[in-house]
Amino acid sequence: LKLQFLYLIGVLILSPCTHTKHTATMCTVATINNMLTSSGGRDLLMGVAQFFPVVLLPVAERTGNTALVASLQKLAAMAGDYRSVTRLTALFAMLTKGKVPTVGNSLESVSGFLSYLCMLVFFPMENLAVLAGKGVLAQGVSEERKAQFGPRCVYFWFYSLVFEQVNHITALARLSTDSSSAGQQKLRQRIKTFVSSLCWFIMAWGSMPAKGTVQLLSNPETSILRPLHLLVEKTTVQQLPVGPFAKGVCGAVATTLAIMDHN
Repeated sequence: LKLQFLYLIGVLILSPCTHTKHTATMCTVATINNMLTSSGGRDLLMGVAQFFPVVLLPVAERTGNTALVASLQKLAAMAGDYRSVTRLTALFAMLTKGKVPTVGNSLESVSGFLSYLCMLVFFPMENLAVLAGKGVLAQGVSEERKAQFGPRCVYFWFYSLVFEQVNHITALARLSTDSSSAGQQKLRQRIKTFVSSLCWFIMAWGSMPAKGTVQLLSNPETSILRPLHLLVEKTTVQQLPVGPFAKGVCGAVATTLAIMDHN
């Protein structure tokens, strides 16, 4: 049942060909194969396996089939773990030639660069959170410090998306004045990217600490990074009250749109 579900999702959102059933199937298989050859493509496919089961959970729970509910929960958790582990290499991808954005004088350019900087900090923070969660950092790291790894990475993920929203809004304002066919095409593409980013933004906000503040440093009094620590502490926003289902919907929508862009 799970394999049939994943195949159906693949046919619906991956296949650009609809001439015949055979052609559509072959295009879907080829598209999936192409996506599996890149870490970004694999992350998107695992995103389908992570978020769509969460969306289906309420339906499964109404059926009273506890085995199906447990299977969907485990599939989502397994895919989430896979994505977390594969993102251990994402920092290197961001530092490759052509991925580092240039900074100009426009708000669009500056916000894009600030979003990039936040993600540069996010990935090492997430790596620490994953390693601590899997018990790799069990020696020499207190439980109090481990508990802060997750909130720290979520904080920088959240603010990377805040700056990304500013980047998208300024870009949409600029593109809306271009009446050419190419300009309108870019506008439609940017709207799609904006909606996807907005979904991730809601997820990130819903993952912020429910109470308290993010502590960047364990002993900030003696550190040269104390100003940054205080900035993080003062700019911590409280968690947006969204449940797992709402997060799952946001993740499913964002992943689907990203897959459409990937094709």
